[in-house]
Amino acid sequence: MSVNHAKNVTRIAIGQELPLICKTISQARMVVYAAATWDFINLHYDADYVRERGFKAPFVDGQMLGAYLTQVVQNWAGPKSFLQKLSFRNRKMVFAGDVLTCGGTVTAVSKEGNVVQVHLDLWVQNQCGESILKPASAQVRIVGGLD
Repeated sequence: MSVNHAKNVTRIAIGQELPLICKTISQARMVVYAAATWDFINLHYDADYVRERGFKAPFVDGQMLGAYLTQVVQNWAGPKSFLQKLSFRNRKMVFAGDVLTCGGTVTAVSKEGNVVQVHLDLWVQNQCGESILKPASAQVRIVGGLD
């Protein structure tokens, strides 16, 4: 894995697209996330439990999608950034076997010296092109180089 150095803040522009990340959801990934967040609700790992409640299979914890959005933002913004705000609404359930693509677009930029305040529209789609989160947005502060 390479280290993302300071963002060149002079190159951030409205309409700029963030690099995509893709995630294949597995039952193991869902269990690991539950363990990492101490969120062991049966809905996210127990197939019998969820079927008894009318669901087809265990489904992804919505916070996991927020973690993916954070990864999109931080991968793009670099280590000298601070995610100030993240907002999203879940619109569709995600199950093991789904493949998610996550991305975003710069919608507003304000600069003062080498500090930039950036507003982003974010999105997550499944393998069928269906929107999983809507709306989704973030605000990030970046301290960057000028090279």
